[in-house]
Amino acid sequence: MTLLQQNTKYSKVLFYLVFAAVVYFPVFHHLERQPINLWDESLFSLRALHLAQTGEYLDNFNLYQDLPDHRNTKLPFTTYLQTLSLKIFGVNEFAIRLPISLLFIGTVILVLIHIQRRFNVGRLGAVFGLVAITAIGFVEPHFLRTGDQDAPFACYLLLCCIWYLDYLETKKTKYLIGFTAMAIAALLTKNLLAGLIAPGILLFTFWKGKLFSMLKDYKFLLSCVSILGVYAAVIAYFESRFPGFIDRMWNYELMGRYTNTIENHSKDFLYFFTDLALESFVPYFLLIPIIFASSFNKSMSKPLQDSIQLITLVMFCYTLVLSFSQTKTDWYIAPNYLFGSYVITLGSIVLYKYITHVSEQSRRLLYIGIGVSWTLLYITVMRNVHNPQPIHKDEKYGLFMKKLAKENPGIKQYTIVDNNFGTTASFYKEMYNSKDIDYAIGYQRHFALNNDQLIMSCLNNVLNPVNKLYQTETVRHWDDCKLLKIISKNDEQNTPQD
Repeated sequence: MTLLQQNTKYSKVLFYLVFAAVVYFPVFHHLERQPINLWDESLFSLRALHLAQTGEYLDNFNLYQDLPDHRNTKLPFTTYLQTLSLKIFGVNEFAIRLPISLLFIGTVILVLIHIQRRFNVGRLGAVFGLVAITAIGFVEPHFLRTGDQDAPFACYLLLCCIWYLDYLETKKTKYLIGFTAMAIAALLTKNLLAGLIAPGILLFTFWKGKLFSMLKDYKFLLSCVSILGVYAAVIAYFESRFPGFIDRMWNYELMGRYTNTIENHSKDFLYFFTDLALESFVPYFLLIPIIFASSFNKSMSKPLQDSIQLITLVMFCYTLVLSFSQTKTDWYIAPNYLFGSYVITLGSIVLYKYITHVSEQSRRLLYIGIGVSWTLLYITVMRNVHNPQPIHKDEKYGLFMKKLAKENPGIKQYTIVDNNFGTTASFYKEMYNSKDIDYAIGYQRHFALNNDQLIMSCLNNVLNPVNKLYQTETVRHWDDCKLLKIISKNDEQNTPQD
């Protein structure tokens, strides 16, 4: 090996070590610091926990002590990965979130390999990871650093599109297998929402004059039949096990949300586009139309043209279809962060080839500008990662219980009183009860309490009524949360009347 080859090898190793370190901090660092989020993350956590403890699908959250009647119709592919993690690492936030982070890192590695193979541009594939981890909306609650399943859904759909194009061009079976596997994973994670990549794929294939040949391709047709067959079989199984599953899924999870506003999640038609452009994917989103326009330059290689055009069309059609939905939430457009990151990566290839023809001084100024802009985005993300703040009072149970376990390790028997949704509190009850046989933490929604009972709550709509009904002693107090000892019930005349 020559000295030049050695230097090149060491340079490459050093580059990827630095890249790994840069990616590590926003993806893995202090993954357990933020408490389990209210609503979806706590729901996914309890789904995985029930599966880990019983081996059974959680069909209703009222199977947990005192939780309300709330049917579950989420399909469990990614939940199985979280269940495996709980088996390995125990019941905690890290175990719930690690599979999501690993799926993202796996996607980054696959994109690096794909970019090198398809475009032969070496390290520029790293741009994908660098853009994704500085997409403000992607490294936030509901996405990358939580146990929600929108980030892995985004990973599945991006890989599905990449491997579809690879098969369209090469007809190699390995790419079709990858496309099929990712389509099934997406369907069994976020249901028919996965189908929203179809309009963009069909439009691109028709535009390139290959639609009819694909419809006659028996291997592709077999792939489509396999995807739909697996999905239909899974849905039929759950309907047979839990009658009413399809009705609840269709009217609450799917068309019910598309045709009606559910849970006050109403936004205007252009909400997704404006949010991406002005807030959650700034400044990257504004570059995508420019990169798409550049793909019509005849001097650009066909593989680069096709990749830019396919992913941009998929991203646009996906967002457009969702814009007609009467229910709109920020996490519906999770795939756009990775679609967009991929398009920006392809744009960096175009830019790299362009700047080879400009002066050295101009190149340096451009590199400095890009470097400073990216660093500012990275700092913003890291500030949020290192100093996460609970959004809801329900999320403070995790922080208070950790503080209590550390500073008062002898207090292991108390009851969480919570009359909100209760899934966050229930997860932490299960988490501590699974740690040590001495823990005996209960959960209840009502105010029927006993003398000498220790209760915990972080909610004013619990603490205020309890203090009116009972004489209490504050054992511990942190932020909005209190651990109270019930001394006695107040006299009848002082008790609020119905």
